Amino acid sequence: MNLEQFEHLLALAEGETVDFKSNFYHSNNYSDLLKDVLSFANGHSKEKKHIVYGVKDRENAKELIGLESFVDQSTIDQLLFENIEPHLDIKLHSVMYIEKKFQVLEIRPDNRPYIMKKKYKDKINKGTMWIRRGATNDFVTRADLNRMYEVDNVELKILDGQLYATKSETGCVDLRCKISNYSNKPLTITWGCLEIYEDNQLLTSHRLYGTRDNIIGADYQLKLAPKDEIVNYFEFGFTSTQCFPLGIDPDGVTEKKLNLKVTFVDADDKEYVATYSGGFIFVKGKFLWKVQLKK
Repeated sequence: MNLEQFEHLLALAEGETVDFKSNFYHSNNYSDLLKDVLSFANGHSKEKKHIVYGVKDRENAKELIGLESFVDQSTIDQLLFENIEPHLDIKLHSVMYIEKKFQVLEIRPDNRPYIMKKKYKDKINKGTMWIRRGATNDFVTRADLNRMYEVDNVELKILDGQLYATKSETGCVDLRCKISNYSNKPLTITWGCLEIYEDNQLLTSHRLYGTRDNIIGADYQLKLAPKDEIVNYFEFGFTSTQCFPLGIDPDGVTEKKLNLKVTFVDADDKEYVATYSGGFIFVKGKFLWKVQLKK
């Protein structure tokens, strides 16, 4: 983890993907470590989760306390291997910042739900599961389990990160995506959105209007049968005004480093999210008239 990535974490608020702690866990309190790791690992967000040590989160600012020493990752690996199933991928980063020591525990869940596979001392029972809700830890409910299994049976993926706004008559920019329904139930997508970021700053938002061969508009719905998969160019609304926050020049390109986020929502309000770092956008035709006029 480099300093830019660490500073990005410091700018975030505590929630479902990040937490701040003044000190690392003492060996007598490793039950707290197991609880925190389980909670983040079972969280509904598919993003990587981070616990930052050496930082006290105050109401209006963060106090950078620092740590006395670094903890070796092998100690944490052994603790998690012995107590949590299935295997959970983590990385313990050590960071020197403003001449102080900090560590960041990066949690990479890919096989929820995670569970205690045995009793830990007299503090945690076998079979216990926690989940992160906002900035707090809570017990997993049946509804959480249903959502884990159902959401994990649907995969949304951005295939190449290449955006093209080249047909102004459609009023859309297209992006090649894949959505796979591995479940035994039909799926109906009722809403979708493409968000374009520079780093973590939202530049533009674009509503899903359809696919390249079926552009409907804001009322577009996508139906997938059980065990069905669709690979297509999805069409998202685009306007000439949106060229400005994206930094589009008169030739239709931008020097901004773009990150893409696509969100689909089904008829049961379940969200499916895909992200892509280092996206590219090319614009031409009438979409450029405002940019060219300004020049």
